[in-house]
Amino acid sequence: MAVSDFDAFSAETIENPYVFYEALREEAPLYRPRGADCYYLSRYEDIKKVTMDPERFSSNIVAILLAGGSGRLSTFVPPRLPMAPPDVLALQDPPIHRAQRKIATAGLGKGFVQVLEPQVRELVDQHMDEVLRAREVDWMDAFAFRIPIALTLDILSIPRDDAMRVKTWADESISLLSGVNTKWQLALKVLNGFRFVKWCRTQFDEAAKRSPQPGFMMGALIDAVREGAMTREEAAATVLQIIIAGSDSSASLMGSMVRLLAQNPNVQEELRANPALVPNFVEETLRLESPFQGHFRKTKVPVELHGETLPVNARVMLLWASGNRDPRKWPDPDKIDLQRAGARQHLGFGHGIHLCLGAPIGRMEGRIALEQLLERTDWVELNGDDFPHRQSVFVRTLERLPIKLYPKKTAGQPHRG
Repeated sequence: MAVSDFDAFSAETIENPYVFYEALREEAPLYRPRGADCYYLSRYEDIKKVTMDPERFSSNIVAILLAGGSGRLSTFVPPRLPMAPPDVLALQDPPIHRAQRKIATAGLGKGFVQVLEPQVRELVDQHMDEVLRAREVDWMDAFAFRIPIALTLDILSIPRDDAMRVKTWADESISLLSGVNTKWQLALKVLNGFRFVKWCRTQFDEAAKRSPQPGFMMGALIDAVREGAMTREEAAATVLQIIIAGSDSSASLMGSMVRLLAQNPNVQEELRANPALVPNFVEETLRLESPFQGHFRKTKVPVELHGETLPVNARVMLLWASGNRDPRKWPDPDKIDLQRAGARQHLGFGHGIHLCLGAPIGRMEGRIALEQLLERTDWVELNGDDFPHRQSVFVRTLERLPIKLYPKKTAGQPHRG
């Protein structure tokens, strides 16, 4: 199919975007979707070059794609309101980004993943027990949506009491960027978002009154505010951003892993026979089903790409998910290859100075969840064919994933089939 045959923002393309991405890479590697005021960049090397060029491409962009009538879309930049959080981390450029990332990295210091691993195993074991007792579950609701938000709150030294309410707020915030909102839907979600911002500020203030876990994120943010390296508002905005990213990326990974596992029996058998390949499968899942499909950049100066000169302030969406299936980089790009060379060179966690801070944690969560699932079951299969993704051009997260699990055989317990 030709690029012109696709509606980039239709439900069908959003549910299965990969044929569209293939057409983009081959026919129009720099492409302005019909009715939109932004460009798509779809090839692996092009995307990498932009991420490594903060002098010409800015990340300091808060732009939202809006759905309009007659197939038109627009890019809306929200006004700076008093309650709005300041730009931090993913939305900042050097040198401010460098200083903020240094503070955040101090809260995820050397050896942090190893320190956190026992908590992850405890969380996974607890929820896996419940899943195995049920045997037929919606994997997303029973497991994938619950582990990452609980762990993210742990990292921020915030009590888990309201974990699923916070998860709902985070999902609403992510849906602001979906590209399918009307102006009225956007306005309602923005109003709800202010509750989330207020909650994050309250949590930061309360944490500052007590002693957060040493070496964890909240302690680093509190120290930075006390030392004058960051404002209270910036620290609370960092809390907000970490919750949003941490609660969704890992949930997306856990859902996609299990779907791919169930849809590819030969891969499931190979992993059961050789569990040492689980980390490779995690990387292949991140490549094939990137949790974030793409992110915006904005030109600081006129830039020429593929024979076209983009003016200053042109918005370019870097399609991580398309670059991750670019055959110029990946042999047999649509195939799961558990022996793939350079498996970590994908763009599933972004690239360059904005590479996801939580990437090591996300990998660990995915690895432990899959290791436990394989160790404690004889087989996993889909339970029906109703497992749609959330309608969004930015994120790739399953709404639900009904599965059947066959726990390891014990006395009087049958195997699958």
